[in-house]
Amino acid sequence: MSGESSRHAALVERLIMAVGAQHNGHGRLLMLADHHSYGNDRPPMIGGFTPDLFAAEIPETFHVLGEAKTQDDLVSDRSARQISAFLDHLTLRPSSCLYLAVPWLCVPKARAIVRAARYEPRHPVEVRIITDIAQGFTIAQTAQ
Repeated sequence: MSGESSRHAALVERLIMAVGAQHNGHGRLLMLADHHSYGNDRPPMIGGFTPDLFAAEIPETFHVLGEAKTQDDLVSDRSARQISAFLDHLTLRPSSCLYLAVPWLCVPKARAIVRAARYEPRHPVEVRIITDIAQGFTIAQTAQ
């Protein structure tokens, strides 16, 4: 996470809190994050990209990937390829979920990127968009 902006770091922290709150009660949750508090426990590379967060229940029944995007980063071609790669990975596993943490003004753009993502659907993937606002909202949709 070195070299990342403070805005990006705050979005990663929102991912960690949201995923922990939503999925930690289902059993043993393994969570890795690209955040200083996780030390060297970084997420694995998936489809040529490293997500900001990776989580899975032990024993494995689902995967969760999380990605934080600042406004400038969200509009890049790389972000669209990254989101497609993550959806392609998650669709191989039933009951999986992709979390995108974005500034609240970027929610429409994030939804559009998810809708336009190119991947081969095998299992539905739940997509949750969370914002940088503490009392922010979550938009859940199933990507197909």
